[in-house]
Amino acid sequence: MLERLRQNAESWGIKIAFAIIIMVFIFYFGMGSFTEKKEAVVAYVGGDPISAREYQKSYEDAVSSMRRQNPDASAEELNTPQFKQAVLTQLVNAKLLLSAADKMGITVSAAELRAVISGIPAFKGPNGVFDPALYKQALAQNHTTPLQFENDLRREQVMQKLEGYTAVAAMVTEPEAKGLFQWARENVRLDTLSFPVKTFAEQVKPSDAQITAYYDQNKNSFKEPARIRLEYLPISAADLAAGQKVSDEEVKKQYDANADTYKHPAQVHARHILLLVPANAPQAASDKALAEIKGIQSQLKKGGSFETLAKKYSQDPGSAPKGGELPWFSQGAMVKPFEDAALALKPGQVSEPVRTQYGWHLIKVDAVRPAGKVLFEEAAPEIRKHLAEEHASDKVNEILDQSMDQIAAGVKLAKIAQDLGLATKKSDMLDMQTLQTVFGLKKEAAETLFALADGTSATAPLSMEPSRGYLLAEKIEGTPETVLPLDKVKDKVVAALKLEEGRKQAMEKAKAVLAELASPDAQAKVLAQYKADFKTSAPLDRQSAIAQVGGNPQLLQDMFAAADKNWLKQPYELPEAVVLARVSERIPAPEDAWEKEKSVWIGQSAAAFRQEVFEALLKNLRATTKVEIVRQDLLN
Repeated sequence: MLERLRQNAESWGIKIAFAIIIMVFIFYFGMGSFTEKKEAVVAYVGGDPISAREYQKSYEDAVSSMRRQNPDASAEELNTPQFKQAVLTQLVNAKLLLSAADKMGITVSAAELRAVISGIPAFKGPNGVFDPALYKQALAQNHTTPLQFENDLRREQVMQKLEGYTAVAAMVTEPEAKGLFQWARENVRLDTLSFPVKTFAEQVKPSDAQITAYYDQNKNSFKEPARIRLEYLPISAADLAAGQKVSDEEVKKQYDANADTYKHPAQVHARHILLLVPANAPQAASDKALAEIKGIQSQLKKGGSFETLAKKYSQDPGSAPKGGELPWFSQGAMVKPFEDAALALKPGQVSEPVRTQYGWHLIKVDAVRPAGKVLFEEAAPEIRKHLAEEHASDKVNEILDQSMDQIAAGVKLAKIAQDLGLATKKSDMLDMQTLQTVFGLKKEAAETLFALADGTSATAPLSMEPSRGYLLAEKIEGTPETVLPLDKVKDKVVAALKLEEGRKQAMEKAKAVLAELASPDAQAKVLAQYKADFKTSAPLDRQSAIAQVGGNPQLLQDMFAAADKNWLKQPYELPEAVVLARVSERIPAPEDAWEKEKSVWIGQSAAAFRQEVFEALLKNLRATTKVEIVRQDLLN
C-alpha cells in the first residue's frame, strides 16, 4: 500500500529497477577486468572470468549506493540472497551486452564521451563550467585515474546505446494501454461465508488409537534435529577494519568529494490508519468509511493508542502490522492530499480524516527533520569506518588464500587465527535452521558443515549473509537426528491432529452449505442461519484482494473471472478458515480517470514493453553463450 501511496509508483519502480542495472554495470566495470592468478573465480561468461573480488566489491558497492538512495533501508532488506544473486546476474549481463555491442559495431566517440563528462555536476566549478583540475582531484579521491574512468564510462554509454537500439520497436497503442488500465483498475466487492477451522477443531476428541496412528504416520514432524558445535573464524572487511589506519585527511577528502550525499530535504516520519475506499466508489460507501474512521478518531481522542488502533483497523497491509508506521518521506513522495495533511502537522499531532484516491486516512506525525546537511563531525565516524573496511577488503582474499592453504596442510583453525592476530569463537549446539540464521548461511553451506567429521574443517570459505564476509569453520562435535517418543510430544500430536480433522470438517460443511445455496429458494434461509459468518468486503482491486483471499491464488483468479453474482463453484481454503465466496458487485475502471491518466498509462506500458524487449535480448544472449558458475560456495 505504501507503494500505491507514492505518486506514479509504477513509473518510479521501473526507474529504480533500471537504475540498479546501470549502477551495477558501473561498479563492475569500474573495477577493471583483470583477475589475478591466485584469485578465486566465481563464474565464466563465454570464457571471460568474473572474479570473487569483482563480485564482492560489486555487491558491497551496490548495497552502499542503495543505502544512500534510501537511508531507512535495513540490512535485512538489502542483503538478501536474492539481491546478492541479482548482482552476479548483472555482472554476467554486462559481459554479454558488451560482447553483443561489439559485434554490432556500437561505439561511443570521443566527442560524445567529453559531452557526458562535462555534464557531470561533480566535475563543475562554482561557475557551473567543467573544471579539469576538479575532475582529476575527484577521481584521485575515489582511487581511479582519468583513463580508467573514461574507459569505464565509455562501456556504460555503449550499453545504454545498445538498450536504446533494442527499444526502438517497443511501441504501445492507446487501445493496448487502455486494456491494461481497465484490467488493473477494475474492483469487485466480495461476499464470503466463513467456516473457521478452529471452531471445528475444538470439537474434535481424538482417541488414543487415532493419536498413536497419527504419530506413527507423521514421525518426521516430531524429530529432534541433528545439531553441531563449531569453532569458527569470521573473515570480512568489517572484522579486519579495526587494524586499518585511516588518516583525518582521508576522511575529510571523502566528505568533501561526496558533499551532495550528506544533504537531505525536510522529511516527515508518520503513521496512518487507512480505510480503503476507491476513488470511483459510490458516495454511500465513502460516507460509511468516513463514519467508521471518525469512530476511530473518537477512540484516539479518548486516549487510545494510535499504534494499537492502526493494527486493529487499518486496511493497509504494508503498514498495519507495524502500527501504521511509514518510512521517512519528503515533499513529493506521497499523493498530494496525504502529503499536505502530514506536512501541516507537528510531532504528536493527529490529522482530521483525509480523503485520497485510496480511501480515508488518519495521519499521526511522530517526528520531523528539517532540510540540511550532516556535519562533518557527525559523518566522520561512519566515513572512517567505511574507509577502513575499504582498505581491509583488499586483504580478505589474501587471508582466505593463506588460510585455505594452511587448512589443506592440516593446520588447526585456532593456530591459523593466532598467526593472523585474530581469535576463533565457539558456538553452542546448533540445528540446521539455527546455524543458517546465526551465520547467514545458505542451506548448501550449512549441509557442508553438518557433513564434516568431528575435528575437521571446511575446505573452502563459506559466504555469510548479511555481513557479506566469509566463515572459516571447524566442526567440534555433532549429534544425530532422533525421533522424539510419543509421550514427549503428545500435546503437539493432539493439536496437529485436531487441526487437520477440523480443516476436513470445515471443508465438508462448506461443501454441504454450498449445495444448499444452489437452490435460490433456500438461499435466504441459509444466509440467515450463518449471518454471523457472512461478510461483504470493501471494493477490492487485484492488489488489495491478495490480503482478502489469504494468498489463495485460485480464489483471486476466480473472483475476477466470475461472469455472474452466483456463489463460486467450490470452497476455498484460507489460513484460518474455509470460505464460500461470490462477487456481489463488479466496479469497472472509471472512464473519466482514463482521460486524465491516459498519458501515464501509455508511458508506463511502453516502458514495460521496452523492458520486455531488452530482457528478451538478454535471454537470447544467455541462451547462446555458455555461463558457468564455478564457485557456488562463494555465493552461499
